[in-house]
Amino acid sequence: MRLIEREGMMASLQQHFEQASEGEGHCILLSGEAGIGKTALVKEFCKLLSNTCAIYQGACDDLFTPRPLAPLYDVLWQVNKERWTVPPSHEERSVLFTNFFQELSTKKSNLLIVFEDMHWADEGTLDFIKFFVRRLGQLPCLFILTYRDSETNLTRPLRNVLGELPPDSFTKMALTPLSKHAVEEMATQKGYNGEDVYKISGGNPFYVNEILASYSPGVPEKIKNSILSVYERQKEGTRNAWEIWSIMPDGLEVEYVPRVKSSWVISNCFAIGVIIIKNGKVVFKHELYRRTIEESLTSFKKIELNKKMLELFLETFEAKGEIERILHYAKNANEKDMVVKYAAAAAGKAASTGAHKEASKLWLTAIEYVEGKDIKQLTEFYEAYSYECYLSNQIKEAISFTEKVLDIRKKETDIDEITECLCFLSRLWRIEGDRKNAERFAAQAIELVKELQSPSMAKSLAYSNISEIKMLYDNQAEYTPREESTIEIATESGNEKMLCRAMNAFGALQMLIPGSEDKGIALLQQCLEIALKNGYYEHAAATYANLAGTALRIKKYELASRTLEAGILYSEERGLSFWNAYLLSQKAKLELEKGNLPEAWKIADNLLKNENQPHVIKITTLNVLARIAMRRGDDALALLPEVKTMSFAMMEPQRVIAAMATLFEYEWLTGKTVIEKDDIEQTSALIPINGMDVEKSELTFWMLKAGRHFVLQNEIAGHYDVSSEQKVMKAAAFWEQSGCPYEQALVLFEGNEDEKRKAIAIVQDLDVIAVFEKMKQEMRDLGIKNIPRGIRNSTRSNAALLTTREMEILKLLSQDLQNKEIAAQLFISAKTVDHHISNILVKLDTNSRHKAVAEALRMGILK
Repeated sequence: MRLIEREGMMASLQQHFEQASEGEGHCILLSGEAGIGKTALVKEFCKLLSNTCAIYQGACDDLFTPRPLAPLYDVLWQVNKERWTVPPSHEERSVLFTNFFQELSTKKSNLLIVFEDMHWADEGTLDFIKFFVRRLGQLPCLFILTYRDSETNLTRPLRNVLGELPPDSFTKMALTPLSKHAVEEMATQKGYNGEDVYKISGGNPFYVNEILASYSPGVPEKIKNSILSVYERQKEGTRNAWEIWSIMPDGLEVEYVPRVKSSWVISNCFAIGVIIIKNGKVVFKHELYRRTIEESLTSFKKIELNKKMLELFLETFEAKGEIERILHYAKNANEKDMVVKYAAAAAGKAASTGAHKEASKLWLTAIEYVEGKDIKQLTEFYEAYSYECYLSNQIKEAISFTEKVLDIRKKETDIDEITECLCFLSRLWRIEGDRKNAERFAAQAIELVKELQSPSMAKSLAYSNISEIKMLYDNQAEYTPREESTIEIATESGNEKMLCRAMNAFGALQMLIPGSEDKGIALLQQCLEIALKNGYYEHAAATYANLAGTALRIKKYELASRTLEAGILYSEERGLSFWNAYLLSQKAKLELEKGNLPEAWKIADNLLKNENQPHVIKITTLNVLARIAMRRGDDALALLPEVKTMSFAMMEPQRVIAAMATLFEYEWLTGKTVIEKDDIEQTSALIPINGMDVEKSELTFWMLKAGRHFVLQNEIAGHYDVSSEQKVMKAAAFWEQSGCPYEQALVLFEGNEDEKRKAIAIVQDLDVIAVFEKMKQEMRDLGIKNIPRGIRNSTRSNAALLTTREMEILKLLSQDLQNKEIAAQLFISAKTVDHHISNILVKLDTNSRHKAVAEALRMGILK
């Protein structure tokens, strides 16, 4: 079939394929509305390359519940039938992805991989796309993804995935409708009025072709009427065939057709060309045809046809493990018991592949279809649903259904189950930032188990939960040896999952106690090792979060950075959405403290696109955005009230301290008062006497800098102690070694004139205009001469707003110099070079040094 007005698209695809064939793979995101010609274009392109490369194709299906990893499974069998003879549904996703990537790496030919209809993709497939595209540059492969842009809005997961892909790893191509001239030319050849055809079709190639096809009578008022008019003129057998096939979104395998043939005569269907054979299945030639016929059926007819499909193929689908297909027909057939049975089975299957959002939807389906008074079954469904909601970052829904479970459990006498429910609710309320409810349910759990004479799992769980609360609310002064005994109880029982929880809580608590940091780190690392060994995904992710977050609080940046990198990858690969978002919020905080403001802003801003982020994530990201905005001179006042209100509502000392430090920094920068005496007194009341030395020192530093003299502690930690020239230099050395240029500049600014000049030079390179102007004014007030004027002309003169130092480093990068060589030439540390390179990559929107140089040349920044 000749493609009309698609020559440019074909040429562009060919060009990208040739570039990918040189060894650096690329992804094409091919979008357009239904019927616009995405499949036709891909088919023609595959035909063009059929003798020049290996081609693999897969597709997603429009099922109630998408098959997990459907297009990947399609391709697996094409790549190596011997290795993947059956769907590896129980194989760990990260292992499956890695094995598939390694298999492709062994191929000697160039590769073309096509995934069609990504708007129907499940979570697992979306995760695979992120995994694969990020590594695509290592393969001679062109990876084409097609999707309907009209069905991909901001509430759909696909849009979020597209936003997370490295910008230079993909190219977007959008198919547009045919021009009026093209449609008129096509219509004229068929003897129709071209203007009318264009008006009705809007240039959509499918509509145009169907209107002009031999089986379409003239030009109907609407395309739907055109399809239905064709349908009504067919013989009864053909209509029956179209009806039964209209309820099959993914078609039917050729070998199964004879079973249907006994009830519906389809001898005429293939001759007409509306139903065809494609990839071993009998399907409608066009999806819009299928949908039109299906929508024309009465409710009773749909139920009848779906019941017939179950009657004919239930055993076959069960034998093949195609639970999703059974569930699809059972729902449409209104077979409630069957929906409950297979929704629960599909939920378990989805959860096992890391598709926790899909699993939660399936459990909710099971709940909606449950009938009768089987309270035990309903309770199990509630528990499973709330747990999957928690993992997939639907915390409010998890709370709602866990409270239903608790109401049922309280009528029973099983202390273990009641305790587990209370502790889970306590954890969920902590995530939502509600301290009162978190402590209330924790206290109820303790009250329930405290009279138990012998050690038990319930007791261990209750006291582990208390340890978590003390860690979160920093009540180290209330610590008792009972919390440590939970580790002994779990060890003696041999329950390694409970041991993980006890070690995780107690380890994080120890990291916050001065002198016990190393003990806490060792416990958390041991906990992580146990969790990874046993595949305790949730516990592993929680340990990554505790280890990274607490390391960040006590300024152990190397440990925090290393742990965050591993934890983010781990949680992403396993679909642990809540923990992934939490770790990313800590990553944003890390990048802020390391001076990588563009990257910190990007991460935080992306997290806040989810309006339902729980408070424990939202407060951190809001605080990051507020600090960046105020330092750049942007309007931070719109963010600060929410930061303040939310932190005091949460009543977590670490959140309150962070918010108050931000507010004091704003006061210093602007000279405006936004903190009342009551705020300070409330903060003082929340902060524990013991522990949190570093965080309390940071708050005291900012209070003094803002001209407030209400000191929270007698001694300030060395990182923030600027009480003498010697201590200024010691603090500055710490921050420089830690790779935190902003903090280094702040403490240097408390030194002599030379140190102030060093400080303002660092701030100038960070492009924090408001801070620069504040320092400049204070230096002028002190009578200091030779102060830099502001953002340099050289920075304004390039499109990416690279600073002078960043330009120097970029020029050296173009000479293929390494960090140590650049540092030696510029007389700066290798860590400082690494910091500047990170900013360069963000400003140029690239992900490698070589690509940054290439982009700078393209933009004319480098000559």
